[in-house]
Amino acid sequence: MRGLKRSIRIAVVGARASGKSYLLHDLIHAFRIMGYEPEELPLSYPHSSFGAFFYDAFHVETGGMRGTESYACRPENHYGALLSCHSRWQQRLLPSVEVDFLNIPGEVFDPDSQRLALFDDLIRLITAKGKGLFEQATWSCPSGHTLRLIIPVGFQWENIGRVKVNSRSRYGNYMGWENLHEELTTGHYQETKREPVSGKELLTRITELQTDSVLLSLEEVWTQLTTVRKLDLQECRAQRVLHYFYPLMYCRQATDLILCDRLTSDENTGRLAETMSAFIEQGKQRKPHVYLAFREADKLLRREGWDALRQHVTGSEPSPVLRNKLYTSVLEEIQGRLTTSDVHPQLVNMSDDDRRHILQCFGDGVGHAFWLLLYTAEDDSLRGKLLRKITHRKSVYEQSNMTEKLLPPHVYFTATPIDEAMHVYVNDPNDVTRFYCDEENHLRSFTRELSDNRARHLCFGSYQLLTDILHQHGIPPSVTGQRSDLLSSVRNY
Repeated sequence: MRGLKRSIRIAVVGARASGKSYLLHDLIHAFRIMGYEPEELPLSYPHSSFGAFFYDAFHVETGGMRGTESYACRPENHYGALLSCHSRWQQRLLPSVEVDFLNIPGEVFDPDSQRLALFDDLIRLITAKGKGLFEQATWSCPSGHTLRLIIPVGFQWENIGRVKVNSRSRYGNYMGWENLHEELTTGHYQETKREPVSGKELLTRITELQTDSVLLSLEEVWTQLTTVRKLDLQECRAQRVLHYFYPLMYCRQATDLILCDRLTSDENTGRLAETMSAFIEQGKQRKPHVYLAFREADKLLRREGWDALRQHVTGSEPSPVLRNKLYTSVLEEIQGRLTTSDVHPQLVNMSDDDRRHILQCFGDGVGHAFWLLLYTAEDDSLRGKLLRKITHRKSVYEQSNMTEKLLPPHVYFTATPIDEAMHVYVNDPNDVTRFYCDEENHLRSFTRELSDNRARHLCFGSYQLLTDILHQHGIPPSVTGQRSDLLSSVRNY
């Protein structure tokens, strides 16, 4: 890619049905709305494309979106792109973006298990090992595609049999050496290179390595690996440390971490945020930017509210300024309703249960929930403190004690699908993964409307979230002055 480039790695975490897949769907569309177009991926690219995400995430027959179940995570379950900006709204040369993301079930961060403590111990042991324990073996097939495996030093494939594994079993479970041997042989791969790697190099390259081989090699050398601190392999298996090794390592390497919450769920993300805060604190070296994205913001708005917002939409495509104006109108009323239960907004219809759910996700000060996650992820280095002083920004602790500013930074309210004409698509009662709009006795499927170019995505909330993410990486919006003071305060800390 030519010119400047930013690398962004986004971990999206949340319970089942919290909106992770739809948020990623929205973020990909938001990139396109901003004028970013994907370039051709090289054969050596280790992850799947944005196009593959749509293929994997949607039911072909129903148009509904698949839920995120627990799965054996490999580089192919990553999705990424090399993006360049060609927006007609663009007022300056913007950097290209190399972005990838991973959809992570919230159960990975189970607060009632010892998984994170055991994982942290294991990472320390792997990092401390120099070369002499592992090798990286590169395999290539006739098409030019390559696989990078980790094997114990001296490993010989001649001693390994071949056993085929069905795709369903492969999706939910990691494979054995025999299964790997069969896949390599069937795919006509040939080993072309071996090189020694240290434990630290292995962890750095983890998202480019064939995951099954990494986990198998760790088990093979477990005795040598744990000579300094004894770790029980059976306990690590029971706590699923190895099963979730890849997504946990990805969260350690992520530049941005989005926590997803569903407004109509009986459970909130408070405990999950606190568990992830402890996880970030363990990592120490890298602190990601953290965000909270609520799903189903459309359920907070009165019917009359949507009609009022729709009157502002003219023309075939809302400008960035108008998109933010529509979102800000809703956000201002949400904040007003959160600040006091006595106000009666014109657009928002928030029940006491909704208000309680949101506030419990925020937490009471920096010791709880999302405020704690923000506090833990804040740059507390000398550079970070000086930057806040120069830009006159308050610390997370200071902001958490501002009674007039109840809305924490990096919090966004996203909606179930809404198109640019402000049509709201609701869950199909016969298939909760599918969304449709029934207006004027005409049923519209959201997926089909977008696929057939009969409608464009508004990306309500997710467009603003992506703007925030890009801002954290030094990429300004393509149009200046498009954010209100409230929206600007949400992205800054």
